Formats: sequence, C-alpha cells, structure tokens
Amino acid sequence: MKWEFSFRSVSFPAGFRLLFLMLFGRVAALPVTDSMERTGGSPAPAVPCATCPSLALQIRSTAAELRDAQLCDYFAFCDGDEGSLLTYEFNLPQIRAQDRCTKISFQKETCLKAIAAGLQNYNSFLLLVETSFISSNDQMTWMRSSTQHLAEQVIHQLNVEFGVRDGSESERELEVSASDLVSKTEWNRQVNVYVILRDFTRFMEKASRALRFMSSVMDL
Repeated sequence: MKWEFSFRSVSFPAGFRLLFLMLFGRVAALPVTDSMERTGGSPAPAVPCATCPSLALQIRSTAAELRDAQLCDYFAFCDGDEGSLLTYEFNLPQIRAQDRCTKISFQKETCLKAIAAGLQNYNSFLLLVETSFISSNDQMTWMRSSTQHLAEQVIHQLNVEFGVRDGSESERELEVSASDLVSKTEWNRQVNVYVILRDFTRFMEKASRALRFMSSVMDL
C-alpha cells in the first residue's frame, strides 16, 4: 500500500500551515553560497588545466617535425646533421633552473609564470616562421594558434590559483626580438627559421615535462 502525505489529508490549524510554508520557503530560497557558509562548507578547488600536458606534447612534436623538415628541405641535412648551424644562438626563451620547473625544486607558481611568459614571447617568433617557412604551413599555423591557446590556459590557471592575470612578467629580457631576425637574404631567413624551431622545441620539451609532472601531482 502506498502512503502519501498531504496537507489536504491531515487537518492542521491554518496558522500552523502558514508558518510551515513560510519557513520552508526561506530554506528553499537560501543561496548556495550562504548555505555552504552556514554548514561550514568550502568552494570546490580550482580545476587544473587537464588538457595542457597533452597539448604541450603535441606542440613539441609538431615543432620537432617542422624543424627536421626544414633541415631536410632547405639545408639538405636529411640525416639530422645540423652541426654547421649549432653556432647560431639568439637567446630565445628557455626554461632554466631558476624557473623551478624540475621535480627536485618544483614551485608551481614560479614554473607556470615561466611557461606562460615563454609561450607569449614565442608568439611573434612563430609568426615570423609561419611567413617564412618554405613548405606547407598548415602545421605551422596550427602550432602557432595552439601555442597561443596553451598560453591562455596557463594564464587562466595562474589567475584562478594565484591571482596572476598577466603571464608576460619575466625577470629576463630577451636580447633579440622578432623584428631583429627579419632578413633580406633567403639563407639568413631560413637560418632564423631553423634556430627558432630548434629553440622552441627545446622550450616545449621542458614545458610539457613540467606540465605532466604538475598534472601527476594534482592526481595524487
């Protein structure tokens, strides 16, 4: 037999029913935040950038592929022997010991700031590569837009967890800008493309490693 409770089936004084409805209405109308405060609850922790490690790894793999393709197509170093190009250094962004991105000295805020700053700084250099790349630049276009997207995700994480709204802050100033690398000769232009892709691959290798480690710590 099914029992149902109803005000209509039970006789209560009118004043009692009115008081009950008023109290019930107040409870139902309580805001979620007010209810959490009254019960001693706390907001859910910030959700980490779940897709950042995989996206960073994809960007790193694409950068390495484009670097090797350019070595083979333009410089004819199809066996990967780029020894004659190793002397070219432009002091492009890299993750260093003071950025605290290694397991031994890991510090989340410092590391995220370094990754965000590097990604933002590389944007203009990747645009230079995109306009100078001798092969199809579909991958290059994807890589640049994905790098920008990753930077936005990392900056969002910095904002959520540490109140940092701009990831471009960096203690180190670059010795070269993208405008400095614009060259009139095709040879120098392709050397610049190679160095940017080479150094960006190195940067993304360490960035993706740090983001994977960060994700594994969050999962513990």
